[in-house]
Amino acid sequence: MVKETYTKSLVKTTKIHPEFTDARLTNYSGLVAFAELLFTKLSFGQVLAEELDLEMASNCSYADWEVFGLIIFGYLCGHKRLSHFEELSNDALIQGLLGTSGPIDENTLGRRLKKAGYKQSVQLGRVTGQLAARVHAGDPTPREGRQWIDFDSTVKGTYGNQQGAAKGFNPSRKGQKSYHPLLAFDAATKEVLHSWWRPGNTYTANGAAEFFAETCQRLPDPAACYVVRADSGFFNGRFLSAIEAAGHDYLIKVKLKNLKRLLGGQDWKSIPGKPDAEYCVFPHQCTGWEQPREFVAMRILTEVRREGLLFPEKVYEYFCYCSTLEEAPLELHRLYGDRGECENWIQAVKAQMGAGTTLVHAFWANDLLWQGAVLAYNLTIWLRRLTDAGSWRQEPRTFREWFIRCAGKLARHARRQALKMQSSYHWRARWEAIFRRTCRLQL
Repeated sequence: MVKETYTKSLVKTTKIHPEFTDARLTNYSGLVAFAELLFTKLSFGQVLAEELDLEMASNCSYADWEVFGLIIFGYLCGHKRLSHFEELSNDALIQGLLGTSGPIDENTLGRRLKKAGYKQSVQLGRVTGQLAARVHAGDPTPREGRQWIDFDSTVKGTYGNQQGAAKGFNPSRKGQKSYHPLLAFDAATKEVLHSWWRPGNTYTANGAAEFFAETCQRLPDPAACYVVRADSGFFNGRFLSAIEAAGHDYLIKVKLKNLKRLLGGQDWKSIPGKPDAEYCVFPHQCTGWEQPREFVAMRILTEVRREGLLFPEKVYEYFCYCSTLEEAPLELHRLYGDRGECENWIQAVKAQMGAGTTLVHAFWANDLLWQGAVLAYNLTIWLRRLTDAGSWRQEPRTFREWFIRCAGKLARHARRQALKMQSSYHWRARWEAIFRRTCRLQL
């Protein structure tokens, strides 16, 4: 008789056995606060029904607010594809917040978005404008002193042949087809006041005057004194005239092309305490302008070349601004430098919220997706600014990880639905405080 022998396994097995048996779990508990803000406080469904008309049949399975609510929730959770939104719609909490009985598939989302045209783009813009107006009216934080609006454009590259994608200015991938949206930020709150989705071959300043006029309609406090700050791409006579006509100030960087000869003939003055820096102030009227405007320039010594030269040659770095402000040149240079934070906000909109990443073929469908992502970004700004100043200073991605992506389980208790979360959650007190303050908001 052969004796059976067994070799002891060197691999230890866990005592916890995984089972896919519970149907009411979620990874996105923090969305209940956003649903309270979006659907209850801001009446998103009602405003959308009144303003947006996608010309859908009366027997369609899902209302527009459910479809766009899912898209906004998808961006809040960090998803960037229609297929990811479909996956998210399987979540029990999402279905409870949207009132759906099943998932909203990718094809349904795509067909709804393809109904969009220029008319629907304008209508959705009115929706986001009304929501912003309610938030501004209910914001208890007083606005004091001068307010800054940062204008900028950004490039969003594509890897296909989507409508409107074209070769244009693209510093990171030259020759790549892209889109070229415009944005206007409120520097005091980091909120996107307004945005345009544009083809990739559109020059930065194209339509900037009209874009500014629309932005003025969304200012949090129309009676406040605003300063428009922008880079040299916005150095355009029509844009400056629009700002002046609205009664606001501006600080715009000037293109240095063909300007160095003009600067070379100016009377440069030294700056006390800054031996390597000089400034000049002079009026100048560019071609096509009806009147001259004041220019402020600075030059900073970067190098003194002596090798092979009879006389030392000084090399300067030049900065030139067109402005209506009365601050000293060095202060204007510093104020323009503060605009650098605007680049971080743009990256938050694009990289952290996925704006411009979710693309289909139709241009206006992509426009609606862009607006949905921008609204999702603004929702994170609004909720945190109104409820918790500490988290408002965080990046959207950081806030998402500890507040939105919080595990929970839906349960029925005392004839109502309850969302049960971990009692020992590290951020429990802060999470509960934000949710309570959201529920108490009066907008």
